[in-house]
Formats: sequence, C-alpha cells, structure tokens
Amino acid sequence: MSVLDEELHSEATAAAAGDREAVERVMTTLWPQVVRYCRTRVGNSTQVTRPADEVAHEALLAVARGLPALARSDHPVREVYRVVSRTVSDVHGGSAGSPDVPAEVVGLLHPLDATAREIVLLRVIDGLSVHDTAGLLGLPVGRVLVVQHEALRTLRVKVA
Repeated sequence: MSVLDEELHSEATAAAAGDREAVERVMTTLWPQVVRYCRTRVGNSTQVTRPADEVAHEALLAVARGLPALARSDHPVREVYRVVSRTVSDVHGGSAGSPDVPAEVVGLLHPLDATAREIVLLRVIDGLSVHDTAGLLGLPVGRVLVVQHEALRTLRVKVA
C-alpha cells in the first residue's frame, strides 16, 4: 500500500465512522488530483458541455458517497480513480478532450490506441504508479509496462 493509500484508508475509515473532519481531510487531499484528472480529460473550453471543475465537484461527491468502500479497500487510490473516471465517462460519454495538455502533446497522443493513451496520461500526466494504473484499468502490471514502453517508443520516433 502506498503512502497515499494508507492515508486515504485511515481517513476514509474515520470518515465512514462519522468523523466530519476526516471527510474534509479526504476531500482536501483528493481535490488537486481529481481536478487535474478532470481538466485533462474534460477541459475547460467553451466547447464542452460542462466545465471540468464542475465535473470534479460531482466526482468528489461520488467519492464522498463511496467513503465506506474506500475504507474497506486495500487500494483506495484505485477506487477513487475508478469513481472519478466513471463520473467523467457518464458526463461526457467517454469523449472528453485533453485541453490542459499542450496541443503538441495531444497531437502526439492521437495515433496511440485508447488504452495506450490512457496509460500514458495516468502514468505521465497524473503520476499514478504502475500498480495503481494496472488496477484502475484492470490490466496486469506487465501489460501496463509493455504498453507504456511501446507508446513512449512510438512517441520518440514521431518526435525525432
């Protein structure tokens, strides 16, 4: 269990037991990561139906409703990202853009398949560990490493 997993597990357990301050600590801890994830997937341009920060608020509410599940989970970070990614998909039908990532990077990621693109975003942009990324996507750790390696090799060739 990572340090963040341990912290979330501890705070989620207290929050699930009714500690309102623990709920606030969980939300404060998660807010930056959730906003970054939503801004990366949804963006804040006028072309999206709902701004990323609004989607992030909705996602955090979903996380708050799921605090008992976080308290029971061995990997609460994975559970948080599952809830947040599900919320983003529900709001935008899985067709969210990536405007917070520079346009050049978005152009580079375009030829990658959806799984490779998501692995690169989760590992490089969101900073998730390979284990959390694998757990979130339901893939073996080795597969995440292979796909990440191939995607980065493809990107290196395209840049060169």
